[in-house]
Amino acid sequence: MTDTISTLSVGRDFVKTKGVLLEQTSDTALVFFPEIHPGGVRGDLIRFKKNRSDEWEKIPEQDFRKLQVYQGAHIELGTQQLRKLTDEVQKREQISKQGVQPGLTKYVVAEEDKVIIVDDKNKIPLIQQVLDKGYSTDFWKLLIISHPDLANKLSAGQLQMQRKAVVDELKERLTRSFPETASADSWQNWIYLHNWLFGVNYHDPIEKQRINITGIMPDYLFPTLDQFVDILEIKLPSEDIILQDASHNGSWVWAEASNYAIGQIVNYLGEIERQRLEIERNIRNVYGLEFSLLKPRAFILIGESFDWTLSKKEGLRKLNNSLHGIEVISYTDLVKRGEVFVDFGPDLVI
Repeated sequence: MTDTISTLSVGRDFVKTKGVLLEQTSDTALVFFPEIHPGGVRGDLIRFKKNRSDEWEKIPEQDFRKLQVYQGAHIELGTQQLRKLTDEVQKREQISKQGVQPGLTKYVVAEEDKVIIVDDKNKIPLIQQVLDKGYSTDFWKLLIISHPDLANKLSAGQLQMQRKAVVDELKERLTRSFPETASADSWQNWIYLHNWLFGVNYHDPIEKQRINITGIMPDYLFPTLDQFVDILEIKLPSEDIILQDASHNGSWVWAEASNYAIGQIVNYLGEIERQRLEIERNIRNVYGLEFSLLKPRAFILIGESFDWTLSKKEGLRKLNNSLHGIEVISYTDLVKRGEVFVDFGPDLVI
């Protein structure tokens, strides 16, 4: 079993960790507050009681160091409390041996009393080293059985690294020129492959041709995990999204490419509504899946907004607010969404 311990520096080569609850009754508690330095572990044992407001407050007591020879104090630790105290001290002694780190740092103490320091600088390379060893399927099966929490964190680490690679690739693609739809490396194909960037987990896309639907329809429907459907319309990052309205100061209007894409989406939504029952039936027959095409959401990806003023951003927000079930977003916004997934995804402490 592993245990994560966070430390916060309060001085040079001196850190503290959160308190360890040793004993608690309905109105009293005994807490150990550990502090770690290169020489080992020290700390305070503090008793608390609940006040009239049902809040915990320290019980005023004399400092042992200030007692006279004829004075004393008595705090009894039961077997369980003493065992927990010694266990927590031993864990922190391992951190002390590794050398305390400045700032906020996370450590994981394993059953073998090994400690790995994991921070923003080394957690991804550290996980990558483990994944690159080429461990067999049997190893992963054993890890899942013996240390399921660790297996989950390793899997989460692999997912995070894959997503970071996708975000980096998106940034690199935005420095080059790719077609909208006409080749294997088109923007449409790339975005469809990495549609998680939109912030929604989708099932495999449903192809228009496979469900034998005619009329004005998108090439793919994107079924969500909650059994509804989204539409993604991909345009080039080089296109304008909105333009300033020359006749109205401070106002913005849709650029030609955006306006055209919105018109496409409106036609798609109308056709889907008209053929909803038939499409749902065909999806069920071909894919064996139940999905509702009630009020599909639609995303239009177009242009970049990295150099926009606040006024222009507000203009897009107002125009988006006027649409119903349609959201126009920029490739810049998509990069930011991907970075959020990477930065605030699963906690990858191992």
